[in-house]
Amino acid sequence: MDILIVTVSLILLAVFLFKPKIGLYLTAFFLPVIGFDLNLFNFAIPPVDLLALILLISFALRYLFNFFFEPEKKIELRFPLLFPFAVFLTVSFVSSLLSADPIYSIWYFCRWPLFLYLAYIFVPYNLIRDRKTLKNLIITTTFSAMIVLLFGLLSLVGQDISDSFFRVRSIAIFNVYPFGENHNLIAEFLNIGAFFLLTLRVLAKTDKLKRIIDVLFLVSFVTIILTFSRTGWIVLAFQSFAYIWLYLKDRKINKKRLILPIILCILMLSPFFFKMGNLQSDNISSTENRWILTEISFKSFQDKPLLGQGSGYFIRLVEKDIRFRAKYGDPIDSHGILQKVLAENGLLGLLSWLFILLVLFKEYYQAFVKYNKRAPWLAPLILGSFGGLIFQLLNTSYYKGKVWLPIVVTLLAIELLNNKKDKENNIIENEK
Repeated sequence: MDILIVTVSLILLAVFLFKPKIGLYLTAFFLPVIGFDLNLFNFAIPPVDLLALILLISFALRYLFNFFFEPEKKIELRFPLLFPFAVFLTVSFVSSLLSADPIYSIWYFCRWPLFLYLAYIFVPYNLIRDRKTLKNLIITTTFSAMIVLLFGLLSLVGQDISDSFFRVRSIAIFNVYPFGENHNLIAEFLNIGAFFLLTLRVLAKTDKLKRIIDVLFLVSFVTIILTFSRTGWIVLAFQSFAYIWLYLKDRKINKKRLILPIILCILMLSPFFFKMGNLQSDNISSTENRWILTEISFKSFQDKPLLGQGSGYFIRLVEKDIRFRAKYGDPIDSHGILQKVLAENGLLGLLSWLFILLVLFKEYYQAFVKYNKRAPWLAPLILGSFGGLIFQLLNTSYYKGKVWLPIVVTLLAIELLNNKKDKENNIIENEK
């Protein structure tokens, strides 16, 4: 098996050296496939991370070759979100050095936050230089979300609708859950994909295609609701209200006429609210589980408030907690980026992470204010990518490409809009 993986990896490396965009599209397509690992010489790595790693290596080799042998072809490197990420990575690295097990902590730092920036932020940002590549990447990411949607709907087949735990969930293929076992992982990627669909709707050139996208969006919307993921509902509500407000903001529409459709919509969704109430009353353990994780985070923060226990240490803290192990068994990672960073990297880590969010929000807000009227596709792109990040306040994909590559796509769309010199940089051809 090791030889097979190495052989395929070398073939992909050769392909990506000459056709790096193929690697970029493959990475985008496999973003949600995090439910199983490839074992390479006792090192476990998800397929999407292996693709991203090969693409990173190929990018580095191409850059070095051009630097030494073809300097006229050397590209100017770009470092998105450099300063806020540099601050966070520096704090994370220092806290790792000071942890009880520096080797373990430094390895975690390199494997997750550092790899995240290099493979899913830095490399894609430097590979995408034109409108066509960006548009293809949006399409590929959305298509991947639609596959997740299909698998989610297939999970309803055979379920008893009267069962209190009837919901959209992950399904296994040959005993493997490609998108992960938890239903939250389905909702998480659909929260991104649903609003990317709205971007593609603006880009669509025919009414027929627009109608197909409308149907897919509505099905995605309902599917997120049917996951009965609390976080999915919260994020979807935020995205929906924000999109409605942004859509109506500069349009002269009688707001009173919206009251009846809103009431009808609430009445139609009321059975789902009732179902969610029953579901949560039968699922108290999930809430208690997260509360205990929060307590573990706060106690560890009190022990080392400035720089925390070290990157990757949260799961070890849970492993040492007798109450959690006795009640829930195997240790799990933090369900929320803020409590994880607070425990692992202390107050400085938390402030540096919030700094990343603040800079990102500022970029999004300024772009929306500047381009909303002439680039109506931008708002759903922003809401889709930002929704995936908000999801991580209560989930575990904070250092994964499925969250950050859509953010890079949005940042690149904003950069192309900012570039007024090259008309080919307009993501939408008929943009005024």
